[in-house]
Amino acid sequence: MRGFVERLNKKLTVPVARLIKDIGWITPNRITFISFLVSGIVAPLIVIQGHLMLAGLIVYVGALLDSLDGDLARERGISSKEGAILDAVLDRYTDLFLIGSLIIYDRDCLLPGLFAMVGSSLVPYIRARTEAEGKRSTPTVGSRDVRNLILFVGLILGVPCATLYTLAIVSNVSALHRLIHALRS
Repeated sequence: MRGFVERLNKKLTVPVARLIKDIGWITPNRITFISFLVSGIVAPLIVIQGHLMLAGLIVYVGALLDSLDGDLARERGISSKEGAILDAVLDRYTDLFLIGSLIIYDRDCLLPGLFAMVGSSLVPYIRARTEAEGKRSTPTVGSRDVRNLILFVGLILGVPCATLYTLAIVSNVSALHRLIHALRS
């Protein structure tokens, strides 16, 4: 079941995937890598330089690209386990680099930043571990789309510490929600 933010993003990315599906040199893995460069490298560097609003816009572009890679793979019928692994790993690097850049920008927010890092890593880990055990994972409020939205809004508003607190709370509540569901099911 898709969340509200994901459904909203898909209204843009699915038509774009259909539009570019016949352009051979544009591949899902290339889009994945470009998404990582945009959100995981460029945006954190811009955060560190203090251009938070610009970084927020770049995070949103990267999030759309992150959605587009899977949409293109599905349009072409070439979804692969390797592509999913590449996407998941680069997503984790992106999350950690972005949160790390906010910590560097506002060093007074180290603690919520560390909790945000832990929670952002645990949400997908608990899902993967649950599914590896043959159990069904539950959708939760702290999906990657929601965490990207929190980053986007927080950066646009120029409130890095509040963004880290929000990410810490939402991601850890989400991780605990998934863990409790996994242990009960």
